[in-house]
Amino acid sequence: MIRPLFAVSLLACAGPQLVGKPEVHRRATVVDAHCDVTQDIVYSGYDFGQRHADHHEDLPRDREGGLDAQIFSIWVDPLQFPRERWFAEAEHQMLALSEKLPKAGVPIVRTAREIRENKAKNVMSALFGVEGGHELWPGTPDEQLAHLRRFAELGARYMTLTWSNSNDVGGSSGDEGRVLGLTDFGRQVIAEMERLGIVIDLSHVSDPLFWDAIRTAKKPVIASHSSSRQLANVPRNLTDAQLEAVGKNGGAVCVNFFTGFLDAKAYEDIQALQKQIDPQKKMPALEVQKELKKRYRNEVPLSVVADHVQHIVKVAGIDHVCLGSDYDGIPFAPVGLDDASKLPNLTAELLRRGMSEADVRKVLGENLLRVLEETALRP
Repeated sequence: MIRPLFAVSLLACAGPQLVGKPEVHRRATVVDAHCDVTQDIVYSGYDFGQRHADHHEDLPRDREGGLDAQIFSIWVDPLQFPRERWFAEAEHQMLALSEKLPKAGVPIVRTAREIRENKAKNVMSALFGVEGGHELWPGTPDEQLAHLRRFAELGARYMTLTWSNSNDVGGSSGDEGRVLGLTDFGRQVIAEMERLGIVIDLSHVSDPLFWDAIRTAKKPVIASHSSSRQLANVPRNLTDAQLEAVGKNGGAVCVNFFTGFLDAKAYEDIQALQKQIDPQKKMPALEVQKELKKRYRNEVPLSVVADHVQHIVKVAGIDHVCLGSDYDGIPFAPVGLDDASKLPNLTAELLRRGMSEADVRKVLGENLLRVLEETALRP
């Protein structure tokens, strides 16, 4: 049962679509730190260049939404593929996107400068982010570090230290945490990532791993798709202490659009349904999501995303918040942010709340571009 507050908020979220200032959104460089349409492009023949009635993203809707750069998640489901194939599948995804996206008119880039140059030409840019250190498997520590160097060679600009499963780097927020904190091997991985210009991504990690990693990091980190735990008390979100630590590190926290990470009651309801669908936690994640979509009615409004943005600004500072939609990796996005074409609605909501254009532009992309610049591989 959805709480009564949504009946009021749904009316409020209609406003930005009517009274927003689209020119502010178009002037901004809009960058999304995380989407999961990759797997459908690679394995299901999803044509990113054509408009679709399903999914959250394709190029026509990205253009409508003013999206200038998208970081595509390179994610291998550990329940779908045996561990012996994890690295090979990640490499396959990067190579496939490197072929398919440019053909659709979306070049692969690595730097903030290239993103800005493409925006000036009205061309959308694509970057890669590896979602989960388990994708370094299989191999000895030296072989896994060689895999990391291959990811950098193919264009990876961040790697999430864990996905929902713990790995040789450390513990995940999504399981019991076979290894809770950062391992000795994990310290080697972080050092090599920073040498290669791969940003350390702390979404999905256990709390002990977060603190170990941020104390170890010498360059700015990100949380590519996490929201505020103060507003929605779920393990995938960051506590205020963690938000503050990312701010002090010089990094950025990219707000996730999943309704379950924006609203704790929605999270509880969705988790209960997920346990009914997959009580043994053995189904591939995308299959679970398909079933969830059939059974759950989402009514969380886009105003809640603005709540999380404002809270992170309050705790970490205006220079340390960004967007990580998790589009096509989440079963439900907020009403009013139903797909990438609706991104201007969030800009309008932030402006309606009194945020300046300069600050809105930081949230939409400038903060993430700064982190990419400060962590880039130097000649």
